[in-house]
Amino acid sequence: MPLEGNPRNSHSSGRGVYRSIDGGTTWELMGLEGTKNIHRIIVHPDDHQTVWVGAIGTAWGDSPDRGVYKTTDGGQTWEHQLYIDERTGVADMIIDPSNPDKLLVAMWSHRREPWFFTSGGEGSGLYVTHNGGTDWKKYSDDDGLPAGELGRMGLTISPANPDVIYALIESNSTALYHSTNGGVSWSMIQGNQVGNRPFYYADIYADPSDERRLFNLYSMVDMSEDGGKTFRTILPTVEFIRTTMLFTFIRMIPITSLMEMMVG
Repeated sequence: MPLEGNPRNSHSSGRGVYRSIDGGTTWELMGLEGTKNIHRIIVHPDDHQTVWVGAIGTAWGDSPDRGVYKTTDGGQTWEHQLYIDERTGVADMIIDPSNPDKLLVAMWSHRREPWFFTSGGEGSGLYVTHNGGTDWKKYSDDDGLPAGELGRMGLTISPANPDVIYALIESNSTALYHSTNGGVSWSMIQGNQVGNRPFYYADIYADPSDERRLFNLYSMVDMSEDGGKTFRTILPTVEFIRTTMLFTFIRMIPITSLMEMMVG
């Protein structure tokens, strides 16, 4: 079950969702074997039996095993809640910390080939649900998103102010967008300091205690303290930063500890 969201030609694939109820000593397969690659798993904060799985799916071919799945019985059964087409999977998925029925999902049409990579397509888009995934709304340029074909997106929200949501959006003019009203409308912040190779790197995180402090993970790690208007590099480019190991390590430690490690 690799939480692999960067589909390089060397990425691995998994066999489904596993669950441990003894702190990781033993594991049980709970289904979704066909998804191959799962990028996000969100457990309901008040009900551990309710879980959403965001499947990016295989990068190498068409597959219906993509999109958002939900269980309300601890993985015994799964509902395929959001599905677009056989090329479009979940690039990112976040939950509103103040309302567990509200989730935002970035759907991404993509295809990996040995000699080429296609990022973006008609299936890509940003979706929101306000009832736990029963119904979904797709945002458009009428809501402030870029017009035209979209690629990969990274999403983040801070418990400090859940009305502020950030979206790093690959398009003809890749840029960082935000909403200050919980996703009702969106506007572009800037497109000059948004990282490189957006089809590989779309990991952005908001400080849980300060919605204006952002971390952008790509070939290096950048930090903003003004809501994404400007960024400065706190971890320069070195080859090992591009590995999944470091991304996983950074996700596992608190933002405050990360700041102490990077900036003293």
